[in-house]
Amino acid sequence: MKKIFAIIFMACVSLSLVSCVEQPDYLFDEEKQIEFETAVRTSPAPGYIFPIINATRTTGAVNLQINLIGTHLKSPEELTISVDTSASRLLSTSVIRAVEGKHFNLNGGKVTMKADTSFANFRFNIVNSGAEAGRQALLVLKLESTNNLKAAESYRRVGYRINLQ
Repeated sequence: MKKIFAIIFMACVSLSLVSCVEQPDYLFDEEKQIEFETAVRTSPAPGYIFPIINATRTTGAVNLQINLIGTHLKSPEELTISVDTSASRLLSTSVIRAVEGKHFNLNGGKVTMKADTSFANFRFNIVNSGAEAGRQALLVLKLESTNNLKAAESYRRVGYRINLQ
């Protein structure tokens, strides 16, 4: 009898300790942001908040994925990628600023983020302008904010150090 009472008591205690906890529904309702996937996955260069990827003058086409942070867009949005010239500390006699048309081609610097998607792909070309012994060209790309999308400050830039040898 004591065993049955103990089993019933344990069952009642176990059932009373179980409850339904309402799980909050998390919804990203802040301002939508955009970022370069490469900037998220690659460590920043020393002293900078963006990564610098090594490339050669024969690299050719480069694809950069742009991520959407937030809910999907209801309509397509045109994004602009520009050249950021603020990374002057890296320039020297052997590292020069990359010149569009000579070292790279942004193909207009525009890409469309389609509606109901989380990413877009931006394609640019590294141009083979011939060998320059002992020199590198630095290209820093910057993702620009739009009226509806804010470029995430920590992940809006990505650099390319193009080996010209």
